[in-house]
Amino acid sequence: MREARTVLRGEKMETFDLPDSLAYFYAGLQKKGFKYFKRYISPAVFLLPINLLEDLTKPLSLSFRLFGNILADELVVGVLITLVPLFIPIPIMLLGLFTSAIQALVFSTLAGAYIGESLEDHH
Repeated sequence: MREARTVLRGEKMETFDLPDSLAYFYAGLQKKGFKYFKRYISPAVFLLPINLLEDLTKPLSLSFRLFGNILADELVVGVLITLVPLFIPIPIMLLGLFTSAIQALVFSTLAGAYIGESLEDHH
């Protein structure tokens, strides 16, 4: 429920942090310098908008995935606590903890793959 209230009030979400989300740009620039941006115009210059859009939507999709899972867990637990306040929400909370661990693994794996992709040389 905390995340839903945060969105309604227009506050900053913990699921999206711009500097952390753009770490793969930093990693690519750190390794290749400004030659990193050459990948946006290869194989053809007219693909520049599509390549930029692809790289900008990666952190956005990760943040939406994380936000949706956190919000769904909070809403399910909130509804169950309202309907059956004693014993039923406890297993659902444990399931939410397990799901959160899996989401952290998926998030880390995808972020690592994106950073690795920015570091590799395209032929």
